[in-house]
Amino acid sequence: MSDLENFSYVESSNTGSSAESFRLFQERMKVAAAQIRDIRAGEKKQRKKEDELAKILANFIATLQGDSAAANFLVYISGLLARNLPASFILVLLIINFPSLQEQTGLKLISFQQAARAGALDVTTTLPDVYWRGQQLPPAIRIAIDSWIAQISSVAGEHRQKLLDRALNGQGHFLDEIHLLATHSLDLFLNSSGLSDQSGACRGFTDYFLNQILAQIKNPPLSLAQHT
Repeated sequence: MSDLENFSYVESSNTGSSAESFRLFQERMKVAAAQIRDIRAGEKKQRKKEDELAKILANFIATLQGDSAAANFLVYISGLLARNLPASFILVLLIINFPSLQEQTGLKLISFQQAARAGALDVTTTLPDVYWRGQQLPPAIRIAIDSWIAQISSVAGEHRQKLLDRALNGQGHFLDEIHLLATHSLDLFLNSSGLSDQSGACRGFTDYFLNQILAQIKNPPLSLAQHT
């Protein structure tokens, strides 16, 4: 007899409940047991996914070895690995500048062509527009950046508790390495898109949206808080 069955039997014997109430109690215990199994299965699936992403991150790091231009990436990534942050969170900060990582991880950004097909080319309300008011970033750039932020927010939500436990400094803010890695990735993306000399603006913008994401995981909707 399982622990849940033992428990339901004792409850029924001690309270003298009717057969019907006893049956309903057993049904509730079965539902609870099924929910526990689902949670454990989800955790196992998440661990497997994270192991696969850790291998992708390790291979990516190996490709950067000996590349002087990638020194900053290695410093920031090493700092985050030292805090045992999820590989998926580190990778999502990189994907805007490395399309190959988008393919390998499945963390893909929405392209201009995809947005056009979906009829979503009105980008006046994207976060880049809100922040860079008056500056005309090309629509394709705004769409890519907005999609990147959405991916970061999604991954942060999946690993909410781990990030709250490991990714904050003494003042309760995201670690500086997180801000620096996101800034460096965005700066190189803009440079490769023909928008140079944006480093200062990039740091201000990444601080802006990362602080918003942190606020969301500190005060999540009830459903998110219950599942992370």
